[in-house]
Amino acid sequence: MAICRIALIAMVFAIVGTAPSHARYACAVIKTTDGFVSLRNGPSPREAEVAKMKPQELVGLLHPGRDDIVRKGDWLFVRWYPGTRRAADHMPDVDESKGQSGWVRDKLIDCFE
Repeated sequence: MAICRIALIAMVFAIVGTAPSHARYACAVIKTTDGFVSLRNGPSPREAEVAKMKPQELVGLLHPGRDDIVRKGDWLFVRWYPGTRRAADHMPDVDESKGQSGWVRDKLIDCFE
């Protein structure tokens, strides 16, 4: 389900062409029973945990060096912005210097529609 929304977002940006080149698809960490979602070094639960992301924190989906979405199975490569909350109607300003990259299960993030 989440990947369908991601594909729809990508298609909309491609058609209207209004997204700046640095834009990323805005998603948010979902609420879990643990109270966090693990950001990992690689696309596996066996990979080392990079950080614990809190619900509603912002994650972006475009790979910085390739301008595309990187997926391996049900894992997505993301850029996480600690402490930055997803806004309901726009991409909030982010500080790239504080962003961290890693992998997350696709079902643990919710993307804009």
